[in-house]
Amino acid sequence: MVETILSALMYPFLFLSMFFQVLLLTSFFENKKKIDEEETYHKLEHFPTVAVAVPCWNEEKTLASTLDSLLALDYPKDKLHIFVVDDGSTDKTHEIAERYAQQHPTVVTAIRKENGGKHTAVNLALERSTADIFGCLDADSFVAPHTLKTIVTYFDRNKDVMAVTPCIHIRKPKTFIQRMQAIEYLMGVFVRKAFGALDAIQVTPGPFSMFKKEVFETIGGYHKAHNTEDFEITLRMHKNHLKIANSHKALVYTVGPATAKGFFYQRLRWARGFLENSLDYKELFFKKEYGNFGMFTLPMAFMFVFYGLYAACFAMYTFIKQITTTLERWLTVGIHPQIPSFDVFYINTNVMSFIVMVMFSMFLLTLYISNSLTDDRQQFYKNFPIFFFIYPLFIPFFFGRAVIDTFANHKNEWVLQDTKK
Repeated sequence: MVETILSALMYPFLFLSMFFQVLLLTSFFENKKKIDEEETYHKLEHFPTVAVAVPCWNEEKTLASTLDSLLALDYPKDKLHIFVVDDGSTDKTHEIAERYAQQHPTVVTAIRKENGGKHTAVNLALERSTADIFGCLDADSFVAPHTLKTIVTYFDRNKDVMAVTPCIHIRKPKTFIQRMQAIEYLMGVFVRKAFGALDAIQVTPGPFSMFKKEVFETIGGYHKAHNTEDFEITLRMHKNHLKIANSHKALVYTVGPATAKGFFYQRLRWARGFLENSLDYKELFFKKEYGNFGMFTLPMAFMFVFYGLYAACFAMYTFIKQITTTLERWLTVGIHPQIPSFDVFYINTNVMSFIVMVMFSMFLLTLYISNSLTDDRQQFYKNFPIFFFIYPLFIPFFFGRAVIDTFANHKNEWVLQDTKK
């Protein structure tokens, strides 16, 4: 009886997941011609001024390479300014920033401040900027030479677009944790493009995103936002009906966590930030005025946290039960090896198995599309087994911890609010 109930609860998750995959694939193929046209070469008649903030805290290992990538951009240097904001580092970060500022005084400005968090560092650069377009590049991320011009071209071609997100890859994945993330980020290429077709992009990612200055004049600067300021500012943009687009030709590389511990805590911060900010902007849920973002993508993403947690736990329960059942049989009747039979005409008609197979096929299709979209083609089949078998093991832990932390925090906030009444 219990197993029947547990299995029955899986069906809504599977159907919702399949619906979501079909929605993304449909939106992509329906807008394929428009997507291709948006990324075709478009000669700029005018180069707007651009400012890029590089907030950094103890980034001595990567900062120089990050700044080198910005200085190598195929963009007029008299139209580009880089603000390197040291947020109270205790290593040689500020020394590196000062060296680049001295070597490139007209392009690079080094700023040092007390530690206050990434959002304060970006806002300080924003206050000093007079540029037409402003963006932020993490100090462990690197832009391809054509990236900025590609994004500026996107703004020039689409006057109603107020922010543009890039295509992000893991830089030189070495450990199996980084190789796992390489597949996750590759999948994101298609997802962001499909969300863009729906006018429902969910995040302007921290590694690199660019905004017209009018965005900050309208909604203000960055907030701390539960340490996920990139997601919160996206919610604010949707609330104010500001259009966000994605350019899959604009390439950015970021350093992914190399260890399981680092990966877990990064994803925990992201998951908790998503939940906390979603609750802060719950007025966007199921509101037609916020388009597909409010009606579909945000509510479904919120529900998927809980269903994803349940699905991962259910899969682990099923696997452990299968192992224990097998061990019990071996202990009872002994081990009797059997040669497995294979019937080429056999089709598993179990509904759940069929849905899972369909979803898996669509997942492979989206990976193929993602790889065909990006200019940096990857041999994803080498890293796919790691992603497929290892990534799900993390889900119940960082989702579960995020759910507990989020609602415990909100419960405390509600109690405090009640005591103030």
